[in-house]
Amino acid sequence: MNNGYFVLIGLILNTFGSLLLIVPLINVIKNVGDDYIVKMDMKTGDYTQKKHLKDRKLGIIGLISLSLGFVFQILGII
Repeated sequence: MNNGYFVLIGLILNTFGSLLLIVPLINVIKNVGDDYIVKMDMKTGDYTQKKHLKDRKLGIIGLISLSLGFVFQILGII
């Protein structure tokens, strides 16, 4: 496989990952259903809302995509 393809795949993954990380910040329209509390600890008062879980999933997928993108770019240079 040509080294240019690795760099191109890496750049595409980096772009995709950065877009996934910015989506929660750009999305100004919120659903009322996202504010539902999914889990709560009655002793400490800590709680998890549905929107927290969605943002966490997007963040993890975005960071994995960015990491793989950088790995592909490094492979393309080597």
